[in-house]
Amino acid sequence: MTHLHYPAEHVVRSSPFQGGWRGALDRRWHPVELAAMIVGFVLFWPIGLAVLAWKKWTGAPARPTQAMVAMTGPGDTGNTAFEAYKASELARLEAERRRLFEAQEQFGAHLDRLKRARDRAEFDQFMAERQQSSDAPQR
Repeated sequence: MTHLHYPAEHVVRSSPFQGGWRGALDRRWHPVELAAMIVGFVLFWPIGLAVLAWKKWTGAPARPTQAMVAMTGPGDTGNTAFEAYKASELARLEAERRRLFEAQEQFGAHLDRLKRARDRAEFDQFMAERQQSSDAPQR
């Protein structure tokens, strides 16, 4: 969720010189920072690059985003009934995954048998035609 979805009172705006770790993505640019970077790039590019580096290594500490929480999954809820249900569902899903994997392997083996049978039939047909052509009188 971006800060466009938050009401205005939830947007925290830090001062541009407040310390912290990697605040470039966690807070908005202050107009002074933006102007310093633009002027730095216009006058001499290493100054603008230095302002960008300064912005990257200062600011509010990083907070986990919704995407990070979704990747790691929720933790323990503390509700034993729900945790038991969750464990049983995860076990059921794991058993289903194993069953599907075994079915996929069986289907692959079936396709291999069909391919071998088709190859054998084509080879037998070739040998029969070859035998017929060698048995035919040559002129």
